[in-house]
Amino acid sequence: MNIGEVLSKAWKIIWKNKILWLFGILAGCSASGGSGGGGSFSGASGGGSGMMPQQGNYGNGPSILAPSAQRAFEQFSRTVSSIEPWIWITIAIVLVILGIGLAILSFFAGTLGATGVIKGTGMADRADADDKPVSFGAIFKGIKDSYWKVILLRLGFSIIGFVVVMILLLPLILFTVLTCGLGLLLLIPLGWFVSTMVNFTIIAIVEEGLGIFEAIERAWRLIIKGLGQVAVMFLILGIGKIVVGLVIGLPVILIPLPIIINLFTAGFQDMTVSLVITGVLMLVIIPIVVFLSGVLRAYILSTWTLTYHRLAETNPLDPEVLSKPAKTKK
Repeated sequence: MNIGEVLSKAWKIIWKNKILWLFGILAGCSASGGSGGGGSFSGASGGGSGMMPQQGNYGNGPSILAPSAQRAFEQFSRTVSSIEPWIWITIAIVLVILGIGLAILSFFAGTLGATGVIKGTGMADRADADDKPVSFGAIFKGIKDSYWKVILLRLGFSIIGFVVVMILLLPLILFTVLTCGLGLLLLIPLGWFVSTMVNFTIIAIVEEGLGIFEAIERAWRLIIKGLGQVAVMFLILGIGKIVVGLVIGLPVILIPLPIIINLFTAGFQDMTVSLVITGVLMLVIIPIVVFLSGVLRAYILSTWTLTYHRLAETNPLDPEVLSKPAKTKK
């Protein structure tokens, strides 16, 4: 397998077939976490007093906050403490329900995105150079037979992973303590192998139309036979993802900057301008970060799909062992 050719062609595919960017954004739903920015009121010296706050209560001792800000916090504290407990319970229940609903929606959307990138990359890899870009409709039609199998696979891996962690949590903690933390290094290759197995199994389901257990067997065989090449690709994509991800996420630190500057220069006075600037930065930066992260995820999934294709070309399916032959339609 020519790793350079795979990396190059993956970029050419997602550049020509920009619909994969949309699927890449969806694929990030099940893996993305909430980002938040806010001021943190830790012990810091006051503006002109040069003294550390002696007490944590509002209005007692020197503070970096202006009197108006302190009064606002005091009023907020009194308002919160006056709310009935049943109201807090109701709010908590609503938030839990919304959280569960969003988690389920993100899971299904993330699976749709991942399978879409894989199928679109496969169609583009088998297409001629002068063919038109793949369409959303063609990709959506192509994943209908495999989507629910991928859902079941991901659910199964999630449940098994949770059970294994719960069973091995205490032994792992003890092992880590006894080995002074060096034992955690043993988990790195294990985590790498499991992650790659999941990726290859999903690709086997989407691209070769296999059942879940046949896909697991297929993924195992391809990884074992091409272990060195897969490891090199994992390192390249892993390091590249970290570096590019940091660059993409760097502008996010600009979002709370106006509020932080206001905190240390004016003690939360005249917050209107700071809040407006923060809101504008959020509306501009967050969509850009989400978009670029989606493109990055599309590229990584596309690269893994091409890696799978190249390894599968030298290790064709055995119809006597696996239930279905590979699909070669464009």
